[in-house]
Amino acid sequence: MLGLLALLANNTDGADPHVTAMIIIIAATCYLAAAAVGSRRSGWLMVALVSVAVVLAELTGLDPTATVLVLGAGFAIFGLLRRTGADRREVGRQALAFIGFSAIALTAMMSSPTLALYLAATASLGHTVWDVVHFIRDKVVSRSLTEACFVLDLGLGIALLLTAWSTHPL
Repeated sequence: MLGLLALLANNTDGADPHVTAMIIIIAATCYLAAAAVGSRRSGWLMVALVSVAVVLAELTGLDPTATVLVLGAGFAIFGLLRRTGADRREVGRQALAFIGFSAIALTAMMSSPTLALYLAATASLGHTVWDVVHFIRDKVVSRSLTEACFVLDLGLGIALLLTAWSTHPL
């Protein structure tokens, strides 16, 4: 339900590739942060913390995207340098995913409108697969978070593709 509510809230004015790209960067950061902390239950806490960081960045004039990217990099370093409590291989996997999803999302944010729709949809649908992998593995974050993220990511990806196909046919 939470994923569906987030999907509806983020599509009230239509599919927005920039918003979707930011959501994907946030999602990748939360998965990475949970791996770095070494607690599956911290995933939801990370969603709240990163969301607060985005709001505070906007209120203080900082770039929210840069803020989340710095948080992600910080969590990666923290997780990789920890001696106990975190599985370094898992942190490494999450860091690579964070880099990959962020690269696609950032490229979408800097692209022409048509390309942005397709790139943000690619990032969103790619993260949908990542959610499924984590649901099946039952590691890193709780299944409830993977389920909510799956609904949000899949919905955003489909909405972007429908927008792209209706406004900018191939």
